[in-house]
Amino acid sequence: MQVILETDEAWSLMSVITSYVIDHSGVSQDGKSKIRRWRSDRSVGTVEMDGLAVAVSEALGTYLDEKTTRTIRRRGRYISTREMKEKAR
Repeated sequence: MQVILETDEAWSLMSVITSYVIDHSGVSQDGKSKIRRWRSDRSVGTVEMDGLAVAVSEALGTYLDEKTTRTIRRRGRYISTREMKEKAR
């Protein structure tokens, strides 16, 4: 599955996640300041944020592909993609 997040969508997602971690976890004050610094280094329009948007899109697509079962035709019969992965191991 192809998932493509725009940079501003990935930034919004990253902001929500980092805010939640800062507000609701047991991270020390030093850890919180490092998270805030990491987040500010990835503001909209930076090269770092563009890279993060691509990485998030790829990770989501990979995760969804692994969780999705598709049926494809192989040598006259139908087989699920999970069966193919299990045989490849």
